[in-house]
Amino acid sequence: MVIPRFYVAQPLAVGACVTLPEAVANHAVRVLRLQAGDTLVLFNGEGGCYQGVMLAPAGGESGAIKNGRAGKQSRAAKQAEIQVRLSAFQPDDRASPLRISLWQGVSAAERMDYTWQKSVELGVHHCVPIETRRCVTRLDGPRAEKRHAHWTGLIVAAAEQCGLNRLPKLSPVRSLADALRESNAGIKVMLDPDADESYPAWLKRQPELTALTILIGPEGGFAPEEIEAAKAAGFLCFRLGPRVFRTETAGPVALAVTQAIAGDLK
Repeated sequence: MVIPRFYVAQPLAVGACVTLPEAVANHAVRVLRLQAGDTLVLFNGEGGCYQGVMLAPAGGESGAIKNGRAGKQSRAAKQAEIQVRLSAFQPDDRASPLRISLWQGVSAAERMDYTWQKSVELGVHHCVPIETRRCVTRLDGPRAEKRHAHWTGLIVAAAEQCGLNRLPKLSPVRSLADALRESNAGIKVMLDPDADESYPAWLKRQPELTALTILIGPEGGFAPEEIEAAKAAGFLCFRLGPRVFRTETAGPVALAVTQAIAGDLK
């Protein structure tokens, strides 16, 4: 039986009685139909997780907790505070020992969502949305903030699903030029289907890696001057394989290859 997992952005400790945020409580009660006495897991993104038991709301276990019906009982359930008594701590954060930063060219909404979701499942440490010359989707001002909030929720949901207890970092959208200026020293690669060398073949020749940055282009790929700018900033250029991947596929495939050869899937 899979025990439901929820992210809560608050301090957690064995023996504590934690009040679930309204959105989490509604999901637990209305969607998953959890009841008082059911077991669940909470984590706050700082590593490890806590097993606990859902308590009945003040005044006893209402019918709304049992069945989530509409009407007065449903409104009462929404207003009731749902609490969890934490009983045990599990220290494993399940994060990959290989710290991978994925710089992903901004793509259309569903494509970008897919990339971030699968990247979390594959153990990415840092998600960096990048605007390039050929990006079809442009994000600035309120639209960028709204999309960042959406991606944050998606990353949390992916971590809840895959058992990850330490949330990947999500940077604000930035231009490729700004990102290259701010990039640190270290091993950095970019994927280009026209590159001469194979990324998996290169990766197999490397000694033990601890950190890696991977740069992926948007739907239209990189402009020639962007490839040259990335190379000047220290990025190595590779092709991922004999076929051209879609932008939403390239990142997760690169992460899977990296984890299989040099990370926690080998």
